[in-house]
Amino acid sequence: MRALKIYYCTRRKKVLLLLCLVFLYGFKLHIENGVQFNFININSNEKCEIPKVNPFDESILPFFWQPNPIVCAKNTELVYIDDDEMIHINKNRTKGKHIECYYQSVIRKQLSDDEILFGTSVWFNVSRSALMESDFAKVVCVFEGKNIYERLHYHIKKKQKYFKSDKDSFSVLIFGVDSMSRLAAIRELPKTLTYLEQKLGAYVFNGYTKVGHNSYPNLMAFLTGNYSAPFNKKTFFDNQPFVWKKFSERGAATMYSEDYPRLSTFNYVARGFNESPGDHYLRPFYLGINSERIYQSIITEIFMTLENNDIALGGTSALCYGDSPKHVIQIDYFKRFLNKYKNNRKFAMSWLNEIGHEFSNFLKLGDADFYNFLVFLKEGGHLKRSILFFMSDHGTMIDRIRNTPIGRIEAKLPFFSIVLPTILKKKYPHIDHNLQTNINRLTSPLDLYKTFIDIATNSYNPQPKGTEAIKNSGISLFNEIPKDRTCTDAFIPESSCACYTSEAIPTNNAVIENITSSVVGTINNYLKPHRSKCAVLILKKIHQAKLIHSNLKHLELGKKKAIWQYLYKPKLDKKQRYFIIFEVMPSEGIFEVTTEITQTNNFIILDKIIRANRYGNQSVCIDDRDLKPYCYCKETTLEVQS
Repeated sequence: MRALKIYYCTRRKKVLLLLCLVFLYGFKLHIENGVQFNFININSNEKCEIPKVNPFDESILPFFWQPNPIVCAKNTELVYIDDDEMIHINKNRTKGKHIECYYQSVIRKQLSDDEILFGTSVWFNVSRSALMESDFAKVVCVFEGKNIYERLHYHIKKKQKYFKSDKDSFSVLIFGVDSMSRLAAIRELPKTLTYLEQKLGAYVFNGYTKVGHNSYPNLMAFLTGNYSAPFNKKTFFDNQPFVWKKFSERGAATMYSEDYPRLSTFNYVARGFNESPGDHYLRPFYLGINSERIYQSIITEIFMTLENNDIALGGTSALCYGDSPKHVIQIDYFKRFLNKYKNNRKFAMSWLNEIGHEFSNFLKLGDADFYNFLVFLKEGGHLKRSILFFMSDHGTMIDRIRNTPIGRIEAKLPFFSIVLPTILKKKYPHIDHNLQTNINRLTSPLDLYKTFIDIATNSYNPQPKGTEAIKNSGISLFNEIPKDRTCTDAFIPESSCACYTSEAIPTNNAVIENITSSVVGTINNYLKPHRSKCAVLILKKIHQAKLIHSNLKHLELGKKKAIWQYLYKPKLDKKQRYFIIFEVMPSEGIFEVTTEITQTNNFIILDKIIRANRYGNQSVCIDDRDLKPYCYCKETTLEVQS
């Protein structure tokens, strides 16, 4: 009778747990799924004017807040793997107990990218270590017949094959974060972005535009040059012409890492890869994590939803595995790969989904870790012969944000940046010049694919203008992108095109005159710390003024998920934006500025005030790089003559 009671009690608990999971998963879907309104660009055949919008616009600020820090379990690792690929028990954690452990290699199952197997048990103890046979292993430790420790561990098991030195060629390092727009990077990753621009000299692209709705078309575009390749659950991706194959054929070590296995780019409603897509492939590790508990991935997603809404059901974050955030594990795997193949040519791609895909507020939790990774790259010498691409695939996928005028634009403009090795800049100065030009031109993942081909084949010599654009859909970013490029020219669909257009308006318009005078005042305020050296600037002439149009038109057949949601109407962009070119005295400096009228009839400057003509020795009296374009030294004439 007692056994029967225990059976029914256990069964009841399981049923209640299942009902709770169903309820919480429904809550998750309710939180995430809003009304989705579709907009297309009605002027995709017009010359593109790169949108300049305020990343801190009042319409989207309600959707962003500071989440609680990621709290993981205290350091609990009982074993570790050294640089010689040996696995050891950490003696400091045994407390003198006779503990024995075994590991089982994580093995990809044949003809499946979604299943793993665990290999035979290899035992080790405090006095006898063991050689790791693969990148990943499940480790179990036993004391007095009881399992006291179970954890998946990772490292890089160097492949026994020929890899080419990188002395005569350059490597590609891709560090991607899903669903991160350029504006989101400004808001959420200030530390990382500052280091990228100021310490690494990154080229941050303002006009890099997605070519499809989600990750798949945008990654396929820069990895294969074809964003419309079909996929299904029956066919593997192995036969696709992925660009890493060109590097591998030329002796490069390759790595492909992507987290969130249920939603991975090549596995969501798709079959993934039969053979490992690189020499090192992180997916089996994440599958191993989810195999530890039934419904682990669903439970994690539910907990992340609650955590995003400031509801904590445990002492540790759902973003953790053991004592480390999962994005830090992936970064560490990347670092181990770079250290293991430091003197070899590489193509390495690490793509983080979980921290950015579902919940935009989690992104800021990665800022310090992304910054530390960049510091590691620079100080470890990993950028001497490697080109770094720190980037994303598209902006936010959260409908509540995308339904705002600003969110609608930033969803189409993912963050994209390039860091070049100094040696490459010096050897091919035209590449540096072209990249400086291209950061304000219309670009897309198709252009990035052509850039990868150039790197793979060591093609760095300048190309005649226009030749690439005629033959192909993409233009290498190492060549100058046409100034008058349209979304149609760049093979960017209407639904992805974010380009503005403009119409000329009179320069003697009172609004334009007031804005321009205020902008000149702003420049003078910038120069206040150097007032003893820099002259006060005075408006001389307004050369041009334009009213900017966003061109996004609402399609009435929006995708809605419930009847009551028909009550919602899309928020339209009613803000006035102006582009102005003006000249000041005494420097005769010509400047460009884009401004936006606020709800209180004031204005804000979008992006930077740009100097459009050369300033030569005019600012020789100051060393501030950011202010040199504005300063006109009071003693300029004397200094130049002397």
